[in-house]
Order: sequence, then C-alpha cells, then structure tokens
Amino acid sequence: MLSRTDSPFLLDLPLEWSTTVKELLETSYQAQLDNKTREFEVFGRLHKGELVVIASLINTKDKSSIPTTYFVSIDLTDGQDYTKNLDSLVDSIGGFFDTYFSTPEWMDYKDSWEEEEFKGQKIFYKINRENVGLTIMADQLLNQ
Repeated sequence: MLSRTDSPFLLDLPLEWSTTVKELLETSYQAQLDNKTREFEVFGRLHKGELVVIASLINTKDKSSIPTTYFVSIDLTDGQDYTKNLDSLVDSIGGFFDTYFSTPEWMDYKDSWEEEEFKGQKIFYKINRENVGLTIMADQLLNQ
C-alpha cells in the first residue's frame, strides 16, 4: 500500500506533472546519475485526506537492482486544493536526494513513516528500497 493512511485512492497525478518533476530531478542530479545508468521514477497519488509523492532512483541497466525510494505525504482536509502542496513535497524530495548524493555511504533507510516539520508544514516521509513501479503494476493486476 502506497498510502500512509490507507485511505481510499482517488487518482494518480497527471503524467505531465510526474514527467516534469522527473526531468527536474534528473537535471539537478545529472552528475550523480552515472552517465545515464540511473534515472528517477516519480509518482503522485491523491487519496482521501492525503497527498503522496514518491521518487525512486532506479538502475536503468539492471532492472533487478534495488532502487532507493523516498515517499513523502501530507494530510489534506476535505475540499483542499492539493496542488498548493506539491512544490513543498517536491522540495522535500530534493532535500533528501541532496543528502543522499552528498553522503557516499548513506544507508539510513526508514521503512516506517516519520513525521517532520518542513517549510512550516507537517509532512511524513519514509525511505526504503521498494520498486514502486512494480508495486503499482501488481496492484493493477490484482484489481482486474
């Protein structure tokens, strides 16, 4: 389950948005992507009362290689415009990958949700080795 709150899934954020964030991350971390052997996958999902954004750093040459995945979530109230929170969540992703790439031996994975104050907002994050693209495909197969 990709949601922190296990609330009902409403929609995936538009592919155009995910592509824009992916390009932003790949431009920002171009030097660390090992001559295109690694790239980002970005997912955004709206759940009832929650917005989740996920960025995975995957190996493009070895699909069996385990990715590093950063999940970030924020609570929403009914009727709240989720788009106003997207920039903060993307900034949180950037903050994580700044630390990840600047620390060669980084291994501080946290598979349970942690709470943090970020830019004056309460956000939740976790960092693990999940291949979210495969998780989403499996969920789609199970729901058919």
